[in-house]
Amino acid sequence: MLAVLEKWKEGISYQSGLLATVCGVAALLLVVTDTYTKPLIAKRIEEDQNALLTEVLNGAPYANKVFANADNIQFDGRRYEIYPVKNAQGTTTHYVVRGTTEGYGGTISFLLGVNSDGVISGVRILSHSETPGLGDKIELAKSQWILSFNQHSLKNTSLWAVKKDGGTFDQFAGATITPRAVVNGVHQAMQALMQQLPQVKPTEETTDGKQ
Repeated sequence: MLAVLEKWKEGISYQSGLLATVCGVAALLLVVTDTYTKPLIAKRIEEDQNALLTEVLNGAPYANKVFANADNIQFDGRRYEIYPVKNAQGTTTHYVVRGTTEGYGGTISFLLGVNSDGVISGVRILSHSETPGLGDKIELAKSQWILSFNQHSLKNTSLWAVKKDGGTFDQFAGATITPRAVVNGVHQAMQALMQQLPQVKPTEETTDGKQ
């Protein structure tokens, strides 16, 4: 009897059945895990986005769920998501743009906050793969460089480049590609926003080049 059982176990039908059972159990575990973790991941992403939202708005209050609805646009070969920011009266006070640019280590994803006058209230990096100790200085936790975009607009800033290229913005010692990419990315995002929202009127240029 044992010999017959062992022979049956070696058969194709047994092996196929065992494999199907294992795959079924694995699939069930994946479904259960996804069902349990998906809401937690979504909540964490929402919390992280809202924390960055406060930063790119430079503390300005808002009353709507900013990331609930996006206006997806294409500009110069890149895709952008534009979110209106409204106050308690329902008036749009700012716009938030999610965009990407190509850095030294790959794609850099960022959030850009712009007030209704077309002036940048803040920029923050969402994700990147830049070199630690060099390119990662685009993170606020590593340096204050990202704050240099504050108060710039298309009207008061004509040289959207790093100083090495004759522009307005500093580069990093030993790493020019990363800040150059972010400056170009933010500039393109600003152009995309202004093209999409012609009612946004850039502020008048001041004598020092900044508002």
